[in-house]
Amino acid sequence: MPMYRRPFMRGKLYIHITVDFPDSLTPDQCKTLEAVLPPKPVSQMTDMELDECEETTLHDVNVEEEMSRKQAQAQEAYEEDENDDDDDDDDDDVRGGAQSVQCAQR
Repeated sequence: MPMYRRPFMRGKLYIHITVDFPDSLTPDQCKTLEAVLPPKPVSQMTDMELDECEETTLHDVNVEEEMSRKQAQAQEAYEEDENDDDDDDDDDDVRGGAQSVQCAQR
């Protein structure tokens, strides 16, 4: 995922999935699931399909800790933006804003 104000840096995407599987299914329930789900694959994946796959590693994550860490980072970025806005008058010539011209004294 792209990071705020850093277009060339990428962050981490966290997906929390909880699946409750039943202990057993009746034959009618199996037929219903087969009707709703995509058909079973009949063949193996081709080499080209395998090349298009992206390999990744799953890690256990404490979502609450990550959310609080992200909020702290967002707050720091917000405060950094506020500080940058306060310094705009001093940094105009550095950032390409209007430059002041002084008359030469002889």
